[in-house]
Order: sequence, then structure tokens, then C-alpha cells
Amino acid sequence: MESEAPPQKLDRAKILSDGKVEIAVRHSSMRQRLPFVVVREKTPAGLVPYLKVERWVDASELLRVAAEADLPVLAPSGKYFPPKKKASDYAGL
Repeated sequence: MESEAPPQKLDRAKILSDGKVEIAVRHSSMRQRLPFVVVREKTPAGLVPYLKVERWVDASELLRVAAEADLPVLAPSGKYFPPKKKASDYAGL
């Protein structure tokens, strides 16, 4: 039985300044390090940064990444936000 490590917090400021980050996610029953790129989307509240991933990843993993990075995630399956947050919370970052 494999024990899960407690969720770690990623450095949001470093991710935004670098414009990219590699994050380990469980994809097709395997742990893989996938590249996430920062993209900005124009909304009525202002520009909102998203971590964009090109691969299909389970929604539960994308929600975990959003919570750890404290940034919304944009994937082919949709947009995922950290708990109790919305796009306007990230406008102007």
C-alpha cells in the first residue's frame, strides 16, 4: 500500500516569473512530470494567469495542482480553480 505524501505548496511568484513549471501528476496510473505553461486570459476583471497543460489529465489531479500552486489550471477538459476561488481572485497577477 503506497502512502501519499502531504500536499506541498508550490511557489506561485516563481511560477509566474518563470512562466512555466513541471509538476508531477498521476496520468494513466503512472506518475509523470508534465510541463505547465503560464498563459494569461483576458476577462472582464482583468488578465488572469492560468497554468496550461496540453495533455488530458484527470480532473482530481488538476484540482490538486490548482490548490498546490494557488493558480487556476487550463486543460483540454476545462478550467479548474483552487477551492473557494474564482477567476476574479487572480486578476492582475
